[in-house]
Amino acid sequence: MNVKPMKVNPYEVEPIILSQRINYKLIDPTTVGSKNLTFGMVVVEPEGICEPGHDHEEQEEIFFCLSGEGVVLIGDDKAEWNIKPNDAVFIPPHTYHNLKNPYKFPLCVLWIQSPAGWVFDKHPDLKKLAEKGVEG
Repeated sequence: MNVKPMKVNPYEVEPIILSQRINYKLIDPTTVGSKNLTFGMVVVEPEGICEPGHDHEEQEEIFFCLSGEGVVLIGDDKAEWNIKPNDAVFIPPHTYHNLKNPYKFPLCVLWIQSPAGWVFDKHPDLKKLAEKGVEG
């Protein structure tokens, strides 16, 4: 595949509607042919949570809070890290993570994963749980 530079806007892609949030997969092997990373955005509704929380076998992930405030649940003990605009969270492989929004305004977070590949493409069973909003 001949990969070319592309511009992608969340308003121009199919939103992935899951329980209590909307995901936008923007840059990925399945969208633009990227080889090394996957990039997207999630908007968590007020008082929502991104169930199921999960970890990645080989991927590193970064959350970057664009707007709103929320909480990252991180690690085996599900420690709660508050996030606000411009906060970045690095998540190594094999590290449990989840996002929740206990507030009354939407939470918008960018996410980047490397190597490339979106978790719900790799694990359709997790996507089914996410559509229902239940923990795995």
